[in-house]
Amino acid sequence: MFDSGLNEQRDALATVPGDGPAGPTGPVSSYDALPIPPAHLREWRDTTLGRIRELPRRRVLEIGAGTGKLLARLARDAEVREYWATGSCTAAVAALTARVEADPVLREKVRLECRGAEDTHGLPAGHFDTIVVDSVVPSFPGLAHLRTVVERLLPLLAPGGSLFLGGLRTLDLAHCFRTGTALARPGAARGDREALRRRIDREVAEERELLLSPALFDALARDLPAVRAVDVRVRRGVQHNELTRYRYDAVLSTAEPAADLTAAPRARWGEEITAAAALADHLRARRPAVLRLAAVPNRRVHDEYAAMQSLFDPLESIDLAPQDAPAPAPEVLCRAAERLGYRALPTWGERPDLLDIVLLDPGQVPAGPLTGVYAAPVVEAADCANTPATDHRPAGPDARPDAGPPVRLPKGVIPSARTAPGTLPPYTVRAAAPAPHAPSAPSAPTVTAGRPAPRARPATGIWAGADTDAPPSGGNVASLFAAQVARAPGALALPGLDYAELDARSDLLAHALLEHRAGPGTCVLTALSSPAGFAVAALAVVKTGAALLPVDPALDLADAPHPAVLLLDETADLLLPAVPGAARLVREEAAGPLPPAGHWPVTDADRLRPPCPGDPLLLVPGEDGTVAVGGEAVAAAAQAAPADTAWLVRGYPDGDAAIGLLSALVCGARVHVPDGSLTRDVPHEVLGWLRRRGARMVLGGADDVLGALLALARAEGAGLSVSGGWAEGRLVVEQLPGSPPRPAPGYRAYLLDALLRPVGPGGTGSLYIAGAGVAQGYAEKPGADGERFLPDPFGGPGGGTARMWRTGRAARLDADGSLRVLDGPAHDDPFTDEHATFVVLADATGHRALWPATAAIPEGWHETHGEDAYAPCLGHLHSPLDDGPGDGLGGLF
Repeated sequence: MFDSGLNEQRDALATVPGDGPAGPTGPVSSYDALPIPPAHLREWRDTTLGRIRELPRRRVLEIGAGTGKLLARLARDAEVREYWATGSCTAAVAALTARVEADPVLREKVRLECRGAEDTHGLPAGHFDTIVVDSVVPSFPGLAHLRTVVERLLPLLAPGGSLFLGGLRTLDLAHCFRTGTALARPGAARGDREALRRRIDREVAEERELLLSPALFDALARDLPAVRAVDVRVRRGVQHNELTRYRYDAVLSTAEPAADLTAAPRARWGEEITAAAALADHLRARRPAVLRLAAVPNRRVHDEYAAMQSLFDPLESIDLAPQDAPAPAPEVLCRAAERLGYRALPTWGERPDLLDIVLLDPGQVPAGPLTGVYAAPVVEAADCANTPATDHRPAGPDARPDAGPPVRLPKGVIPSARTAPGTLPPYTVRAAAPAPHAPSAPSAPTVTAGRPAPRARPATGIWAGADTDAPPSGGNVASLFAAQVARAPGALALPGLDYAELDARSDLLAHALLEHRAGPGTCVLTALSSPAGFAVAALAVVKTGAALLPVDPALDLADAPHPAVLLLDETADLLLPAVPGAARLVREEAAGPLPPAGHWPVTDADRLRPPCPGDPLLLVPGEDGTVAVGGEAVAAAAQAAPADTAWLVRGYPDGDAAIGLLSALVCGARVHVPDGSLTRDVPHEVLGWLRRRGARMVLGGADDVLGALLALARAEGAGLSVSGGWAEGRLVVEQLPGSPPRPAPGYRAYLLDALLRPVGPGGTGSLYIAGAGVAQGYAEKPGADGERFLPDPFGGPGGGTARMWRTGRAARLDADGSLRVLDGPAHDDPFTDEHATFVVLADATGHRALWPATAAIPEGWHETHGEDAYAPCLGHLHSPLDDGPGDGLGGLF
């Protein structure tokens, strides 16, 4: 039953005898595949109706009415004047409409519409006393969708109105439920214990419905100012089945609560009260206005919970034999209190296997909305939901919308293994302690192009170093390097090579490249394992204005851009095939360096055309397209004090190493290259070598070694910087003595929620890279470009627009400043929500990008395509711009 789709589940629940036309035999049990008894289903329906009838109901809106099992009864209540209902299935709405039209009572009150749960367009704001969303939420694709629905429904409530969310499935007992269904299979208890645990874990991971921890709703209320009361309860009922065991209801009210029960007087089960009779005696003797009977063992789930715990104890049996009852069934305790005139409100307890029963004396507690029935722990909403799996959108790291290309890390983009999600870096990094949690922005803002949201840089959800708003220094990389040579021509750049010699040799090679038609609008492929040879080649390519394309010749380069020239060492010359039309220059290892033979700087007159500001510095081929990287990262490094650099690259340098090397050279750093005596896989040995040479920046190195190296440097108070991430979004992380690691100046990362707002400390958000590490985009792929490179909601240097890169990964910024990069997307990532809608934005430079329709539009951006589904917006991105700027990459392919 729990694995069925929305329409199947709701239709099945509606086919209780007496509910209408004959249909299927009813929902089947997840334990034995037999129909759930009609008496159980009638009790479930009646408790649903009873819970809703506690709320004001003059004007009701039901979302997802299904076949009308609630509508047919609630709309007949004398209190109900209007009953609006929606459904997403055209056939079901048509059938229900026919039934309504045939009933004179319903015909006068009911209005039916076919629309999705998130579609509130045209519904009257401030109109409804109660909105009912029953047994629909489990079919939602994720927490982000639930939050969107809630944020869109709340404005429809009249003052003091309530939102009823019924039939919710609890996340806290997911393993308990799957233990019960697994052990219900014949012979399961006699099988392999470890295999059974794996099966249960797999079934939980493959759960197709949305599971929610009961603490979620207090967490949501902290972000939703309209919600003033949260009332979470488990269902009443004498029947024990998967509905009463694992489902519950939540009511979010916009009225001031009549009572806050969070701190109600407590009587703990097993101490003063151990039986229903003892509870009755306690109430008679003291007649409290409110009493929380706390920590009552939940008799409904006790056997399955005990079996789940036994899975980890080889001395315990793991069957589902009835256990000794640690407490009466919750309904027994509720009725014992009701016989004395009390209201009984069962809810979740301090552990998943415990319940609290809150008892109120109606004569001493005023009527009205209640809050704090469930004494919820303070948690982040992100930790309160699973990521449901579907046939088209698997749960976990690869969850994504069907309409767009998969979110994945490009293999081979950074051959030094920096493409792994844990390499930002793969250890816990600590930023400066963030400010206290700031008040949340207004829920679900939708800002039109004519009314941009104000720019702000909140303290939470932002991981950044100092001076992140400083604009890069002027000049391109070639001019920055020339300025450094002029300042200190005799300073040592690499072993045996000072800055003047490096400048002269790269000039000489640059002229040779220009002779072979390398220049702006072209690229030069390099496969050079020698650090000095690569440094000369990289600078030479930069001076010509061409884009540098560093590769590992062992990789598949079939989709790489077409180079004008190949610069290879002898090994690469053997591995790489000929490229038609491209010159091939091979560096002979035995030949040694060529004498500079004078100083011949490259001028604009030597180039094919003058370089443009938008010309890429670097190209990196990858599965998602060729990434064009500008010179922003190198320009940012030029503003920092020079830091000696260690070259720990094994084999052929990649794009990350190329940027790091050029960054070191433009600020006058010395690049140290270890000889064969250094064991590069031993962190203590590497750190000692770094200290002896005064090197603080590390280029290359295995990920596990870098992680251990940074941790060791922190423990010993040493300064160290490493780089990593993705070609599209790169981070440089620096560890200064006595300070926690943080991004280097100019680099930053955002952890954003579904509305692209920063999350608070401890919150899990979608990770976006911003600042100097953001690439220009995907060469000649505007659709892919605008799908991943999005507007930076906090703007760029000098108040202009900027872009950030969407990693498709989740990360968490803990309260103490720790940043942890996680596998897979965030639960509320709008780009993995198949029901989310988007707009297309553009700025004055012609950049276009997808943007969630519910998020505020950043300053400087405007809509070019209105709210639509993912696929149409993506098609708009692929359409050509009439007046957009050229990317200057036409000669690369």
